[in-house]
Amino acid sequence: MKFSILGNLGFRDLLGVRREKLQFTIMLLPVPLIIALLLFLLGAASTLVIAAITLGIIAVLTPYLALTFIEFQELSAAEDAYPNFLRDMAEAVNSGMTIPYAIHTAAQAKYGVLSKYVNKLNSWVSWSLPFPQAWQKFTESLKKSELISRVNGIILEAFVSGGDVGTVLSSLADDVNLLKRIESEKKSMARQNIIIMYVIYFIFLGIIIGLFKILVPILYIQRLGVFGGLALRPSDIITTDYFKNLFFLMTVIQSACIGLIAGQISEERLIAGFKHVILMVGLGTAVFFLAIFPAGLTATVEVFPQNPSIGQDVIVSGSSFFEATPAAGATVEIITPSKEVLVVFTDGLGEFLTSMKSPTQEGTYPIITTVTYKGETATVIRTITVGG
Repeated sequence: MKFSILGNLGFRDLLGVRREKLQFTIMLLPVPLIIALLLFLLGAASTLVIAAITLGIIAVLTPYLALTFIEFQELSAAEDAYPNFLRDMAEAVNSGMTIPYAIHTAAQAKYGVLSKYVNKLNSWVSWSLPFPQAWQKFTESLKKSELISRVNGIILEAFVSGGDVGTVLSSLADDVNLLKRIESEKKSMARQNIIIMYVIYFIFLGIIIGLFKILVPILYIQRLGVFGGLALRPSDIITTDYFKNLFFLMTVIQSACIGLIAGQISEERLIAGFKHVILMVGLGTAVFFLAIFPAGLTATVEVFPQNPSIGQDVIVSGSSFFEATPAAGATVEIITPSKEVLVVFTDGLGEFLTSMKSPTQEGTYPIITTVTYKGETATVIRTITVGG
């Protein structure tokens, strides 16, 4: 059986389960908001709060949407097997069997998901329930399928009017089989469009990452108070967290929209895009947690003069930023050419300044500077050339 996760539940039972799941989902919706509020009160970064709200809501909605998606998949599987059931019924009726006995014969075959409904139909007929009533119950159990409901209605009308049921069954089996074949060809053609949509989505992620990497240096310039020749007030300064949250929400919305459209294009049902939505949200979230969300520490170091004479004072200065914010109080360790370690701390602007003596021998020497802040480290190496 292709989809057996729900066991022997019928679609009416499945609808009841989904209704209960919806009620439970509505009850759980405030949970992500409560968790996000606790994170905010504990002083967590805004990026973590936004991610908790977004991913929490997705996690709450996923079980209900997954159940709806499974229902859709089972319905599609039942429709795929329905032409075989009609054909077996037609062959049995045309061979001279009565309709109840034809149903009993068809119930011995395997139709995947559809088998449990055919077995129920056989049980109702075996309990001496009139065929029209049993057939109506059979149709009711599959009422979510417009195709099966329409075909069953034609069969019932043919039976009630005294028509040749065998001929009707054969004709309907051919028609339904043709419709499913056309639908299969349409899905095959739609796969190309879905591949293109995935390519567009990956390009979108690449653009988001590129924009963020470009914006961070711009924010460093903005911290200096001048951008594009215009003086900026402190209230005009935008932090990297703003762009992180904006791009993350854009990615989630893009994932949901592209996924739903993919489902609509391939199977003409939005719920069919559930698998694409989950995959794209997962990929987008992974990209963000790997490439954008981690905070970055940067450091710049200048040495003056770069060509000192023997024993001359050498000034080492620099600055450090943590996500476009001055890394105030960061620890700066400087390994001098003589292998001594100087330790200084950055000021409120993330800047530091110290001096040392140049070596007593001529040559080229490295000066290694390591900045440590909030568990992050950044190392910069500069060289000086000592002359006579």
